[in-house]
Amino acid sequence: MPVAHAAAKPAVFGPTVLRELNRVRAQYHLPPVTSDRRMSSGAFQHSRDMAHRHYFAHGAWSGRVARAAGQAKSIGEVLGWLSPSSAEGEARWLVRNWLASPPHRVVLLNGTFRRVGIGRAAGQLGASSAAVYTVDFATPR
Repeated sequence: MPVAHAAAKPAVFGPTVLRELNRVRAQYHLPPVTSDRRMSSGAFQHSRDMAHRHYFAHGAWSGRVARAAGQAKSIGEVLGWLSPSSAEGEARWLVRNWLASPPHRVVLLNGTFRRVGIGRAAGQLGASSAAVYTVDFATPR
């Protein structure tokens, strides 16, 4: 996990993860995903709930993501947590580790996904300070 140091403003984290996702997708000749405000709000609420209630799980993710995504043929979700770091450090660490996990890799490299919601919340997981991420994906409306 990255070493904690001065973190950037919270609004920087989502766009930085989006850039890293699209950088990797481009390497695989996949179309970029674009940020969806409603999906990001839902992703943030889930990350905040996990951080404040000290758990790490998808829960009833399909209903939550489907509601936020509206009319979508397919949806996906990845979660991550790590020690708070810089926006760039967190984005690189998360995407690299998701790509190394077969079920997460399938979601990140799904060429039909075009929209994404990215939520990050700081809190505690166990005895550790954590940045908790929820990233939701959907096909076009």
